[in-house]
Amino acid sequence: MKVELTEKQDLKRELNIQVPAEQVESEINRKLNDFRKQSTIKGFRKGKAPMTMIKSLYGDEARAEVADELIKSTLNDAVKEKELKIAGPPTLTKLDFNDAGDLVYSAEVEVFPELGTIVFDGLEKTESTIEVPDEELEEIIGFYRQRYSELREVNRPLGDTDVALLDLSKVDDPKGIMPKDKYEDVEIDLGKTITIKEFKEQLPGLKVGESKDVKVSYPDDYGDENLAGVTIVYNALVKKIQERLLPDFNDSLAKRTGQAETALELRMNIRKELENEKKDVAKNQLRGEIIRQMCDKNPIPIPDSLTEEYLEAMVKDYQQQFPGTPEEEIRKNYRENAVNSIRWNLLYHKLAEQENIEVSAADTENWINGFAKANNVTPEQAKEALSKSGRASSIRDSLLEQKVLDFLFEKARTVETK
Repeated sequence: MKVELTEKQDLKRELNIQVPAEQVESEINRKLNDFRKQSTIKGFRKGKAPMTMIKSLYGDEARAEVADELIKSTLNDAVKEKELKIAGPPTLTKLDFNDAGDLVYSAEVEVFPELGTIVFDGLEKTESTIEVPDEELEEIIGFYRQRYSELREVNRPLGDTDVALLDLSKVDDPKGIMPKDKYEDVEIDLGKTITIKEFKEQLPGLKVGESKDVKVSYPDDYGDENLAGVTIVYNALVKKIQERLLPDFNDSLAKRTGQAETALELRMNIRKELENEKKDVAKNQLRGEIIRQMCDKNPIPIPDSLTEEYLEAMVKDYQQQFPGTPEEEIRKNYRENAVNSIRWNLLYHKLAEQENIEVSAADTENWINGFAKANNVTPEQAKEALSKSGRASSIRDSLLEQKVLDFLFEKARTVETK
């Protein structure tokens, strides 16, 4: 077999391969013999038809099958011979049999970029002060008061923060979305931010026994896809009104939560949790900034085939969450992200090799122990669960990436937040 390699633009390479006639003829004869053994031709016993007749009947089919089989086997050998690290499936660009009977074909492949020394000097990081505003703390405290509140029936007009028990009768449903004409004992909490705004705006002021037609225009992003973008008119009959009694934020409430013995302790726990959340956000932002700088400093070319594979998965996932989103829009919005994600993957693996950064067995064991503790299982159960879910193989890569990032964080110069 003769193999010639031609470098084309970017990461594309062309393999020109010539399989000698002797090998081709041998494979064709073998294939024709197979046809002969399997063929039943009128006037001849099975497997006894003349070879001239077999060639006449199956010659073209035999050549086509042999060509396909030889391409699969010899192309792989050619890639190994030229020591190519291909990034995607080859594309056949030429196929023919020359006058001598040789099989001659060309295949275009994309290769991974050759990575030299990875540059990481001049990295910068910002370290901002983590603060928890009192308003955020009070918002969480309000959540706890709401969670442990009680409802008391009242005999007065419906207020802005009350809970109403309603019978909802369908008045106008142009698209026939609602399966029933009437829904009894529907509880609507006017104090919740997620309650449909038309109910929050139009129901206050009604008394028990009074009713009102309410026109509801559901937003396009409404959680129930059947109602998204639909307008329906209901008649709302008030059957009961309850006011919400919020408990004081005191030691008694703290004990009810099961998270603290005193209000002060719970307040401190809430503040600490909010601080940790903000630290996680800041760490993720720093992570993204360091990765961006590394990609800018090391603009290695990325194979189109890898980018397209990444985008194919992105389109599938995105359209499952947001059906109807145009594929081209997703590809356009996420192409740069795809390129940099692939680039970073290549960079951190090469940098780990360059700087002798490794993941030890102890690192993996510690991670599994932490996972087990967080999920209240034994390390053995954790290992089994990770193995079944297919995550076990990705743990090492995740740990390696974090080790590389820790290395880069140390090397980066701290700058003031602008």
